[in-house]
Amino acid sequence: MNFFEAQDKARRNTSWLILLFIFAVAGLVFLTNLLLLSILIYSKTGFVVFSFDALQSHYSWEVFLGGTIGVCLLIFAGSLYKTMALSGGGTTVAEMLGGRLVPQSTTDLQERRLLNVVEEMAIAAGMPIPKVYLMDEHSINAFAAGQSPANAVIGVTYGTLTRLNREELQGVIAHEFSHIINGDMRLNIRLIGVLHGILLIGIIGYLIVVSMRFSRVSRSRKGGGGMAAILALGLGLMVIGYAGTFFGQWIKAVVSRQREYLADSSAVQFTRNKDSIAGALKKIGGASAGSFIESPAAPEYSHAYFANGISSFWQSLFATHPPLEKRIKKIDPMWDGKFLQSEVTQPAPSDLPEAPSSEAAKMAVTAAILSSAEQAINQIGTLNEANIEYAHELIMAIPATLRNASQDAFTARALIYAILIREQSNKKEAWSLLKQYADQSMPALTEEYLSELNNLDEKFKLPLLELSINALRELSTNQFIQFKRAVNQIIVADKMVDLNEWIIQRLVLQQLDQHFGFRKPAKAKHASLNAIKTDVGTLLSLIAYVEHQDDTEAKAAFDFGARETGVDKLVMPSRQTLKLELLNRSLDNLMQLKPLAKPRFLKACVATILADSKTTTTGIELVRTISTCLDCPMPPLPTSQ
Repeated sequence: MNFFEAQDKARRNTSWLILLFIFAVAGLVFLTNLLLLSILIYSKTGFVVFSFDALQSHYSWEVFLGGTIGVCLLIFAGSLYKTMALSGGGTTVAEMLGGRLVPQSTTDLQERRLLNVVEEMAIAAGMPIPKVYLMDEHSINAFAAGQSPANAVIGVTYGTLTRLNREELQGVIAHEFSHIINGDMRLNIRLIGVLHGILLIGIIGYLIVVSMRFSRVSRSRKGGGGMAAILALGLGLMVIGYAGTFFGQWIKAVVSRQREYLADSSAVQFTRNKDSIAGALKKIGGASAGSFIESPAAPEYSHAYFANGISSFWQSLFATHPPLEKRIKKIDPMWDGKFLQSEVTQPAPSDLPEAPSSEAAKMAVTAAILSSAEQAINQIGTLNEANIEYAHELIMAIPATLRNASQDAFTARALIYAILIREQSNKKEAWSLLKQYADQSMPALTEEYLSELNNLDEKFKLPLLELSINALRELSTNQFIQFKRAVNQIIVADKMVDLNEWIIQRLVLQQLDQHFGFRKPAKAKHASLNAIKTDVGTLLSLIAYVEHQDDTEAKAAFDFGARETGVDKLVMPSRQTLKLELLNRSLDNLMQLKPLAKPRFLKACVATILADSKTTTTGIELVRTISTCLDCPMPPLPTSQ
């Protein structure tokens, strides 16, 4: 199953989740109406009667409809409330579990090693770098959470950080990246929201029972009967709440279990090292704390951990994770059945990155020539050891001054300004706008980084932007608003479309807008490119014009790419009509494509830049930016010139 099929399956799993949810609600409606009918009989007769004839004789459509509507409203309101509470993305889940953000500028060796592993894997996959949270738990566990890759986070326990070596840590992180890439993450968030509504009935029953302790109802027969009826209602709802827990654990098990096997196998595929993830699982089995998470909120997210994070009666019946032994055996069939003991260790010098030699730096930007669109599309959503090593060398070949600047929220702003001003035709006006709209400390710092950027190879620009985005997520909302206003003022100042500006706007600001809640993830609407053929033509023409200054050559490249779309009579707009508003509108519409419609469009994009059998850094950067906006992570691609 390739990336696009996995994404489509994840989308269809949401429909399957809704169906299971409807079954669960129907069951709870039935049980609640049975409880209400029993209480009604007791209030009229003074006896608890469970015979079918008695229930039938006292049956009332008014009670049934009232109970049904009440239960449905309660469940849907609870689910809606929880879903909205989690709309902030992975950060909300991480903080709910007691995690603290690991700052990009950390100097702690263990935290630095963790961030390096996450950064290398994200850049190797061509996806946004997730924020990393650390939970104060001595067990070995991890999770990925978020509504989309742009607001994803990865959380790890302190035990994971200190008890695993770099290879094992890489295996755990690769497992979590699989959940992000395959679309499991958004499903996990929706699952929490859905189950909260189901469990709300039991919570209300518990509150009723507790409140009875403070009741001052008369001890008269009538008052005592009323108190008994209310108490019975509370106890009954608590029992139904256990039924809700049953349904909730059942849904979690159905949705989650097989995805763990898939993520394990993907981690082995990504790292080309079965001992990495197998070693981590063996150490979980040998650790006294295992993988259990003590946070009070741990049960809510139990289906999304790297390994089983809770211990309960329901968990033993409906496990969301396969047993450790089975997972290890699938990865390492020759395993002797012995778990590994682990001790807290400090990172070895070999665990931390070193700047490559000048020869290694040259190799970091050397790779096999991209020869076909199919080759590029097949790499989307994949990782391998070579890609990760390539990303590592690419990051370390960036000048230290710029690399360090990209890892701090304060200096990353100046770095983005410098990248933006670097290509400005009217630099004097750009500097004037920067001084007017940016923080007063930015111009001097921007000038310092601009001198470094002037001699930087173009291949390092996207990695620098990707590293900077992660640091910029640490800005306050007000700081981000000021930064965004300054960037936009510089972009629109010359009233011309500049590719460098547009990439920064779509890659940097779009991801940060999602993180700060100013943009919601796009909803899949279009199953065919024919539905948005004008937008397809607009983006393909942009790529053709970027690759070719001559309009005749650009038209030939456009036609070559257009044939891959399967869309008839695709129109190529003129170079002059490609205004910023048109490009943004077209890309926004393309972001609403359904998963299985995306590969055809992206294949057409790559075919356009390959029309003359040559590729440029600028063209590939543009295609990768578009691919990232479509939530289709495309690894760094080689160029021929």
